[in-house]
Amino acid sequence: MTRSGSAGGSGVGGSGAEGTDPLVGDRIVVRYRLGDATPDDWRGDPAAALSDVTGILRDDGDPLVVERDGAPESIPRSAVTSVRLLSRFTVRNSEIRSAEVAAAAAWPGVESAMLSGWLLRAGNGFTRRANSAVPIEFGAGTDATTLTAMRDWYAARGLPALVVVADRLIPAGQIDGIDRSGDVQFLTRDIADFPVRARSDAVRLDDAPDAAWLRAYRGDDVDLDAAAAVVGASRGPMTVATLGDDTPISIGRATVTESADGTPWLGITALWTVSGHRRRGLASDVMSSLVAWGADHGAQRIYVQVEADNRVAGTWYRASGFGLHHSYRYVEV
Repeated sequence: MTRSGSAGGSGVGGSGAEGTDPLVGDRIVVRYRLGDATPDDWRGDPAAALSDVTGILRDDGDPLVVERDGAPESIPRSAVTSVRLLSRFTVRNSEIRSAEVAAAAAWPGVESAMLSGWLLRAGNGFTRRANSAVPIEFGAGTDATTLTAMRDWYAARGLPALVVVADRLIPAGQIDGIDRSGDVQFLTRDIADFPVRARSDAVRLDDAPDAAWLRAYRGDDVDLDAAAAVVGASRGPMTVATLGDDTPISIGRATVTESADGTPWLGITALWTVSGHRRRGLASDVMSSLVAWGADHGAQRIYVQVEADNRVAGTWYRASGFGLHHSYRYVEV
């Protein structure tokens, strides 16, 4: 399947997911050749022999099935010329920035500073999320003076200057650097009507991670002190979930933090299950416990962040009603 569009998006409602194959449940626009359906008076114009359909991808086989206004449209793959991934709903630039404020507050590192509209975070090198700069104010600077000051701030802490380049917040070409990730998708849904399973008594919620939880999250050689400081940091209520007795077999972390517009967001991170225990509903049990906890703490919306090439996780989240809000990537400047 070929894809069209730019990484910067296409204005309101677009989330330029170039290079990212859509998953069932994504909102897409498909451009295709009309073939025999082309009106007679159009057939001399190749451009006029193309049409678009925008809707929710319901089947990614052959034909593609796209639901538009409640009705399925089938498009043979041989006729498809491009597929563009869109945000699930209309998303304004201000809403992307606002959601990123909540996410940054949920994972602020152990030290932070504001610089020309950027929130700079440092967390002793533990995770990209806690050691990167996020553009949380309108017009965050991308000039040489700002980037030099950013590099100096991170260098003083022995860290590379890693920035979050989010859809439409940083215009394409304004920041040159080395990509340190592929697209990361910011998926969202309302907390109301979340398909919560019966809360499992086996899932334990704690105010801070213990050593076993941290090792499950990052391996046996994890720096426990650095990891505990970063995972435990949040500018709002935070909890960690554990399923398993002596050794965790499924874990997760949840926070409730406010976006720039005051919306309380439940952020689900570090959701992980031991490989030998997957496909048994354990992650759903953990997720349900965390969502119930978030609802008790006043959250109205939920977000998760998943690598675009992690199609297993991406499919699982979409089956739980999440849709693409925007994408971002990490760039070293």
